[in-house]
Amino acid sequence: MEFTCTRDDFSKGIQAVQRAVASRGPLPILSNILIATEGDSLKITATDLEVGIEARVPAQVQTSGAITLAARQLSEIINKLPNSDVAFSVGSDDVRATVQCARSRFVLPSLPADEFPKLPEISPAATMVQLAGDQLAKGIRQTSFAAAKDDKSVISGLYLQLANGALEVVATDGYRLAWRKWDVGTQGELKVIVPARAMAELARLLSGADAEAVNVAVVQNQILFSVGDRYLTSRLIDGQFPPYGQIIPTSFAYEILIDRHLLQSAVERVSIMASEREAKVVNLNFKAGDLHLQANAADLGEGDEHLPVEFDGEDVKIAFNATYMLDSLKVLEGETVKLSLNGPLAPALVQSTEDPTYSCILMPIRS
Repeated sequence: MEFTCTRDDFSKGIQAVQRAVASRGPLPILSNILIATEGDSLKITATDLEVGIEARVPAQVQTSGAITLAARQLSEIINKLPNSDVAFSVGSDDVRATVQCARSRFVLPSLPADEFPKLPEISPAATMVQLAGDQLAKGIRQTSFAAAKDDKSVISGLYLQLANGALEVVATDGYRLAWRKWDVGTQGELKVIVPARAMAELARLLSGADAEAVNVAVVQNQILFSVGDRYLTSRLIDGQFPPYGQIIPTSFAYEILIDRHLLQSAVERVSIMASEREAKVVNLNFKAGDLHLQANAADLGEGDEHLPVEFDGEDVKIAFNATYMLDSLKVLEGETVKLSLNGPLAPALVQSTEDPTYSCILMPIRS
């Protein structure tokens, strides 16, 4: 096996897949990346058996072949090489690889390529769905924070449903629910739960893809995303996602409009005085034209702030976990937040007046 490629291309390919490398596990080869030649390119692959990522980079291939090398070691070497061509070769025994660049030379031990787990492939007969990359990335960004952490159940994933030309991306941890639905102009059906980590990795791939189209296919218990010269696979989570449509109220007794930036900044300031041990509670007291935010803790003290709001209804009070509230505000687009309430203990709806595709439900805290 022998090829030459630029340091930058090699480095970008390794970086694209590196987050799928297993940090620990029963199979030593999972801490390696697979490097294989394919035509006039390299195919670089990593997997931890839950998420797999593959990247292709251009190369001048002299002799075809495949090998696996320790991901961390190879990444550190390539990143520190001068910006020049990298010559890569493997001896006939397939035991060691040699990396040369300018005046540097490294000899690295390897493990056999045929022991590396194979990623699922998209067969010609598979049903493909094509989505706009920027819109899917937005859907992931606006929902993934709400997925349950340290949980292996269905709510540790993001629910994707494609039906009637619209895609929904939903996440919940039981205390909040984030939901985005938008027209995609694509026919087809999709109902899957994808681990939140896999969707976060997909969002990273999309961030560098210049809004390319994403091709999506489901093969047995795996979902496959193809983004330009990048390819991500993930296992699916079995089970039924909670019936989120039943959670979202259809009418509200109170609707309040607030400047998003003012509200976010005020919650950040006031919540300094909220105790982590007591769910970071921030109290919101609404009166005509005014919002009074307040937080206190016996060992911290008290903080409060007033904001102007568009509201002329009866006085209403509600309390939220400040962290959860900030998570929802940070992903909103637009200048104005619409907060819809049905009282101090009913689920609240957070939306932007300028983006009807996104909603976040927050469960209040008894205060």
